[in-house]
Amino acid sequence: MKTVSVIWVKGLLQAASLQGVSEQAVLSSAGLPVESLSVVGDRISLSDTLLLWRAAESLSADPLFGFNMGKYLQPTHFQLIAFTMLSSETLASAIDKILKYQRLISDGGAFSLVQKASEVQKTSELELPEELEPSNISALVYRPTVSNFSYHQIDAVMAVVASFMNWLLGRDDVVLEVHLQHDFQEGLNQYNDFYKAPVLLNQSDNSLLFDSRLLKQRLPGFDANLASMHEQMANGQLKRLLDPSVVTLVQEQLIASGFEVNRDVIAKNMAMSGRSLQRKLQQEGSSFQQLLDELRHQRSLLLLQDKHLSLADVAQQLGFSESSTFYRAFKRWQGVTPGEYRQEKHR
Repeated sequence: MKTVSVIWVKGLLQAASLQGVSEQAVLSSAGLPVESLSVVGDRISLSDTLLLWRAAESLSADPLFGFNMGKYLQPTHFQLIAFTMLSSETLASAIDKILKYQRLISDGGAFSLVQKASEVQKTSELELPEELEPSNISALVYRPTVSNFSYHQIDAVMAVVASFMNWLLGRDDVVLEVHLQHDFQEGLNQYNDFYKAPVLLNQSDNSLLFDSRLLKQRLPGFDANLASMHEQMANGQLKRLLDPSVVTLVQEQLIASGFEVNRDVIAKNMAMSGRSLQRKLQQEGSSFQQLLDELRHQRSLLLLQDKHLSLADVAQQLGFSESSTFYRAFKRWQGVTPGEYRQEKHR
């Protein structure tokens, strides 16, 4: 079954809310219960996601709903994927992360990186003074995996990824040309203003064209240690998605609950006793407390990179009832306090 991360779905609902359409209204119109967003593994079915899209598009009555959603969503909304890309050494390695981990966001579409001839003749004001030749053009091409995607969904994805590329390189002119398969002429002026590049409609694919030489450019946020840590975490999430063991199922429920369920509750959800669950975990070389500690540790390192979250917010998101308990646990994990760790990473 194709599934979609709740992170993407919540972005959709937040975009609708900005236009005065409540989350409850979208869910109700789609015929889905509120509980749809509280699921094991933080993912919902692609079919339910499509229902939510149609409901949001209809209720908002905005012909550029998806495009505006894509503009609204900041890269940091995607947490692990964003930081995995940001800490990469070059744009090429960051794009490799998109291609490798894109399923963590959604099974609804797939990106590929290709060479693409173009009529683009744009020179950069920064590192690339020479006039571009078609042989120097690369393209990130997006292909939906189902046939009933709306142009809103395509617009949202393309705008988000264009923002990602600019964010990674610290500039606003990475995209040289945009190709869209749909033919929504009424949005052309807004598309051109946002991308700061020509947007061609009714094309054979959906793609973002850029200078191939940028692939080798070193990213300002490169950090080898963080890159390794983020990739390890992303690999863990991908493994849990593709190969759900008992350990994986417990991890998914811990994450989905905000780390606020105990062993017996999870065991009940899995139709077994707490002792049986513990025995199965031991057979896989783990334990409930070990999994809880490991996930909290990994998530804390990620959350502490978000300067907008207070330490109390981080503690709460990790399921700690008191900040002091989080501080002690973090010092046990890292050897420093959360505040000291954050200062070190933002120096």
